[in-house]
Amino acid sequence: ALTAVATANVIMFMVMGTAMGIGTAAAVAIGQSLGAGDTHAVKRVVGSAIAFVLGFAVLVAGIGWLITPGVVQAMGTPAEASGFAITHLRLTCLAMPGVFTFLVMMMLLRATGDAKTPFRFTLLWIGLTLLLGPLLLTGAAGLPKLGMAGLGLGGLIANGTALLGLVAYSHARQLPIALHGEDLRHLRPDPVLVRLLVRRGLPLALESVVVQGAYFVLLSTVNTFGAATAAAYAGAAQLWGYVQMPSNSLAAAMSSMAAMNIGAGRWDRVGQIARRGCALSFAISATATLGMYALGEWPLRLFIPQGGEVLDKAWQINLIALWGWIALSATMGLFAIMRANGAMLAPMLIFAATMWGCRVPVALALQPWLGEAAIWWSFPVGSIASALAALAWYRWGGWRKQPLMLDTAEAPFDE
Repeated sequence: ALTAVATANVIMFMVMGTAMGIGTAAAVAIGQSLGAGDTHAVKRVVGSAIAFVLGFAVLVAGIGWLITPGVVQAMGTPAEASGFAITHLRLTCLAMPGVFTFLVMMMLLRATGDAKTPFRFTLLWIGLTLLLGPLLLTGAAGLPKLGMAGLGLGGLIANGTALLGLVAYSHARQLPIALHGEDLRHLRPDPVLVRLLVRRGLPLALESVVVQGAYFVLLSTVNTFGAATAAAYAGAAQLWGYVQMPSNSLAAAMSSMAAMNIGAGRWDRVGQIARRGCALSFAISATATLGMYALGEWPLRLFIPQGGEVLDKAWQINLIALWGWIALSATMGLFAIMRANGAMLAPMLIFAATMWGCRVPVALALQPWLGEAAIWWSFPVGSIASALAALAWYRWGGWRKQPLMLDTAEAPFDE
């Protein structure tokens, strides 16, 4: 059962990269259009982006539904569990259209400068998931007892409710992404605009593959050092996500602000956003990191309550690797500014070069001398390399020469 759940999550995240790439490209186009005062273009982008992502998700879900039995068989699932596995994977497929559409709408709303609405409806989604999942899992409150499949169904219902609520709220409050009357014609995708969004969004989708691929190699290497090391790495990595969370949120805000000012032709403000945003992100990440160090092993005990050797190893991992994410905060901020001008390819190439040309080789090459510590040192080394490359491209790269996205919809991207 747990294998089926994990496999379903992997499948979801793999195809989600495409939807997130399209959403990012659409968000940039919306920000630039709002900055230029072109509300009609905003409606065009919203309609084409949502229609394309929804159509893509339906296609993937349909294919996934059909091949689910083959996937379950290829997993080597025991015969007595295959029925549940098929049910859970198919529920995951059914959830894709709603999940992808919801996430893209969140991105488009943030591009308009509205961060409160996405936050509220994300809380609704999470809250309903936490409520319905256990109820359907155990059969409480008179509901059917569905076992682990109940978690998938609970998530499906929660997402559908949040999505419908968001659509209704957007129309009732006349939010910029709401399509009314004649605007509904934009739900018929514009081929030229879709090609533009795909061209701009594809590098971000590939970036996800590049990053996850590198982590997969490192995780495979970690596993060779035994179960205790693998468990320690998993526990330490949980804290990394919390340290990175503020910088990722700030990067999204920086991208929206920069896109609007680029659309308005205010490049002087773009530079200010980059400097102040990166400084703030750096300071917050540094504060979070120092806080984690000051608390010692206590944060790790949340994920490794048993203590012992695993906890000691996790603490040693964080002593070496945790501070490296401070440098990554600057990288994410600079990449956000570049993407605000439609420059998607350079960040992907920089991540590919530093992940596969720096982080992975360092982890593998230094093991004869450093042992498993070589893996932990590869994280700050890779993060610093990414930050230096991002700073160099921000300073001397040609990303500023990009025209506004909707001005040259047929032009190939050239960064």
